Amino acid sequence: MTKKPPLIRPKLALLKWLIVGASLVLSASHPVAALDAVSLQLKWKHQFQFAGYYQALEQGFYRDAGLDVTIREGGPGIDAAEAVASGKADFGVCTASVLRDWTEGRRLVVLAAIFQRSPAVILVARRADIGSVSDLRGHTLMDAPGSDEITAMLKREGVDYQALLRVPHEGNPRDLLAGRADAMVAYSTNEPFVLEQLGAAFRTFSPDAYGIDFYGDNLCTSELEVKANRDRVAAFRAASVKGWAYALANKEATVDLIIRSYSNKKSRDALLFEAEHTEALVGRDPARIGEQDPARWRSIAATYRQLGLLADDKLPAALIWDGNGGSLRRWLIVLLFVTAGLVIAALVAYRSRRTLRGTIARLGALPRFVTMRRPRLSLIMSLLFIGLSIPVLIFILIYNYNKNSTGMVSILNDAVAQTSRAGVERTQDLIENTESPLRFLAELASADPGYFRTEQSNDLLYRALTSGTYIDAAYVSFEDGYHRVVTRIDEDRRRADPKIPATANWHASYIDAITYALSRVRHRKFFDIWPNQVGKYDVGTDTDIRRLPGYQSARRRTRLQ
Repeated sequence: MTKKPPLIRPKLALLKWLIVGASLVLSASHPVAALDAVSLQLKWKHQFQFAGYYQALEQGFYRDAGLDVTIREGGPGIDAAEAVASGKADFGVCTASVLRDWTEGRRLVVLAAIFQRSPAVILVARRADIGSVSDLRGHTLMDAPGSDEITAMLKREGVDYQALLRVPHEGNPRDLLAGRADAMVAYSTNEPFVLEQLGAAFRTFSPDAYGIDFYGDNLCTSELEVKANRDRVAAFRAASVKGWAYALANKEATVDLIIRSYSNKKSRDALLFEAEHTEALVGRDPARIGEQDPARWRSIAATYRQLGLLADDKLPAALIWDGNGGSLRRWLIVLLFVTAGLVIAALVAYRSRRTLRGTIARLGALPRFVTMRRPRLSLIMSLLFIGLSIPVLIFILIYNYNKNSTGMVSILNDAVAQTSRAGVERTQDLIENTESPLRFLAELASADPGYFRTEQSNDLLYRALTSGTYIDAAYVSFEDGYHRVVTRIDEDRRRADPKIPATANWHASYIDAITYALSRVRHRKFFDIWPNQVGKYDVGTDTDIRRLPGYQSARRRTRLQ
């Protein structure tokens, strides 16, 4: 009996190994079907600040990633970083203070920098007469934990943060107006809305304007969680970022979700205000939500060190989540199996030719039109090398391109941020230089209103006018309609009034108080070099300053101060 050639077994064995390899690749690339129960600890009370996580849960992004997520509300007594580091929560919303957490043994990993800029600010009531950060010495502060950028700003301006008197922070800016504290730590996305609605006068001190450029809210987890459940961490991050993109693209629907399912303590208008300002902090490009740059983290660490808040500015190796870590691992697994498959296929092809030739020889002579040439081993290995080299080179080029492009974007962002900070500082200087003399005039008019009904008061108004380059006019107005003003003479005023002398550079006038009739007289004088008068005339007027736009709102603000 002739024995059958063993051609089937090698092929079955090869097929078996390919099936096993494919199964392993698929299992490495896709999450398991069962839902993993995980928790997310927020750092503050429910509001739009955490909108992305709400929508990731609402839209099923977490469920599609194989996760059953519980979102826990934060508040004044909640330390999200401590909850994550101690294992009380799987994920949390942390701040740049994770750098200091590492020195205290809290090994936290930042998965995504959701807020590219920190919204933390200090608000003060105008009545407190605090004109700069350094003026906060000896005043009371409503403080919220975890705002290291506030600590850094105070320290840079010479204020001992620990020495400030503290009062409990309930998140209500009305406490500031009621005098419970002179200043409060707040978010630019929240409390200013309430103060503006109340018509209250306030100042804002932003760390960004003082050269403190920190990341804001960050999505974080523990190093232990990353090591134990890397795929779960990657899935949670991806779903959260997707939730943020959805929330910012659907702000009104997200606000409705917050009011319906999480908290109705804030009005819809307040949440929409927060949504607009939050989008500016997160970024308007959905593809870049959560980006973080090691160079930016090193800069933050350097700021900590310069202010004595860290011993050195070396970043912990595991601080920053490698966003490509999971996908790189999968690519390496796939590449490994592809390599193994190609090697096995090449060896099988090489050996099967020899086996097939021997089998046919045992069965009988080969037909004339069939020729059997055994491929040379060197040719097979060359083709195998080319087949493997091209994908690897493409992979390396793509990876390096992504890294380099991220670095270039970071450099551009830093340049924009520096320009923005310079603009903010110039604007604040302008406001301070303008505000001080005008405030002095208001206080004097309140204490001695009769003084501004005399000609001598023109000199005081002139000094207030010339104290700031951008002040165009300085004036006082009273309830009886009396009005006195000193202004600059520019080309627009010359064109509007041909009676103005050609040599005049300054103008002073006053309008009589209202008596029995609305028609009154404006008494005008012109000067070339103050107080050298070069002309004057009187003109009838029925102007009532009290009816001009902005007068009533300015009057209300003055009373609130």
